Amino acid sequence: MLTPHRLMNLDFSLVNVSSLVIQCLLERGAEELHEILAYVKTGCEEINEQDVMLAVSFLYLLGKVEYTKETDLVFISDDNND
Repeated sequence: MLTPHRLMNLDFSLVNVSSLVIQCLLERGAEELHEILAYVKTGCEEINEQDVMLAVSFLYLLGKVEYTKETDLVFISDDNND
């Protein structure tokens, strides 16, 4: 969810899950989607596959990560658009 409300658990917010995905990729390098999910679940067991996919899609749209279909790998983009 992009806009949290007062009753929402912020552990499941898009920004938090995206930060966990970035942390995983910085620590481990290129990872497959199921390995990213396993890493994120170590921090919060209730984060599901949909949350991780939304976070990866969000980061992809921002140009922060790239995805290769052939190898099913997600990795941090080399372009520094900051």
